[in-house]
Amino acid sequence: MRDEDKARRGAGEVAPLPSWAVWTGALGWWLADAFVAVSQVRILQRLGEVKAPDEELWRMSLTSSLLWVPITVLCLRLSERVPLSLRGGARPWVAHLAALFGVLFGRAAFVMLTQDLVGWYERMPSVPDLLAQSVANNLLPFVLLTAGGHALGLARRAHVRQRRADQLQAQLAEARLQALASQLRPHFLFNALNAVASLVHADPDGAERMLARLGDLLRQSLESHGRQEVTLREELAALTPYLDIEQIRFGPRLQVAWSLAPDVMDARVPFLALQPLVENAIRHGLAPRAEPGRIEITAEREGTVLRLSVRDDGMGPPPEGPVRVGGVGLSNLRARLVTLYGPRAGLELRRGTPRGAVAELRVPLDDGLEGERVAA
Repeated sequence: MRDEDKARRGAGEVAPLPSWAVWTGALGWWLADAFVAVSQVRILQRLGEVKAPDEELWRMSLTSSLLWVPITVLCLRLSERVPLSLRGGARPWVAHLAALFGVLFGRAAFVMLTQDLVGWYERMPSVPDLLAQSVANNLLPFVLLTAGGHALGLARRAHVRQRRADQLQAQLAEARLQALASQLRPHFLFNALNAVASLVHADPDGAERMLARLGDLLRQSLESHGRQEVTLREELAALTPYLDIEQIRFGPRLQVAWSLAPDVMDARVPFLALQPLVENAIRHGLAPRAEPGRIEITAEREGTVLRLSVRDDGMGPPPEGPVRVGGVGLSNLRARLVTLYGPRAGLELRRGTPRGAVAELRVPLDDGLEGERVAA
């Protein structure tokens, strides 16, 4: 499957049915229809109700049924590309009405042009009668095909939404477990408890605060209530206990600066999106150094996009070669971004200036598309 198809499906859109499946299905359906129609007429022949040569019967039935094959494909493709909706404006209705009139007039013209070859009528009717006959014969099948195309589209979209919801639930559970794993790693607990022990006599309030923050951090990871998205304000509140623990642990070696635009605090972001970016900056950028380090967390609007960045002045990526978004936490975050927003979101890790690294997360701001997302 191509990357753009994955992104489109991740965004909630349903990929068009393969052409071979549409044409094969339409051909099989209408060949079966022709066989049934001929069988019914032959039964009437045996009863003496109808008299028609077999050759003429097969010619008319097959020609009429096969003519419906491209019309069926047209109805299905129109239902996929411009589905009818009460809130979709006039364009879909105009397109379907134009197709309907094209079918009605087209089949009438086809009958006129092939009368000598097929022998539709013993005596060719007038043009108004022929058009009236076309409406009587073709209006209801066209409406049923269009309704069937829309029903098929609704069923496929419901299936994709359900599968997408299942994926999000699984990925969120994995993210929570990974957050717990990173917080409960032996060296993390060892360092946190060592910091507590060193503060018990020198700074009892600091030791108590660190224990409380450790409890807050673990409780927030376990009590997310299965939400896929939270407001930026809630995400920052969930990040605070983690940063407090690290600041107590590193002391003056870790400084944190915030630059948060007030108009984006209620924007929705994936749950547990910022913590892996901050943890990556501390573990790989600042922890290996003995000098003090600084982390800057920025949130701002860029048009219809929310840009979140975590910048550090630490070691930074290797000076040569591409900068890759690696690690289990960052890879999981990127997968959740694709599932939630498709190509409208992204995660980038690049070298900082003059040193360090910058992790930048871009997610779409609320733009009327919330109905396409899985409810948080």
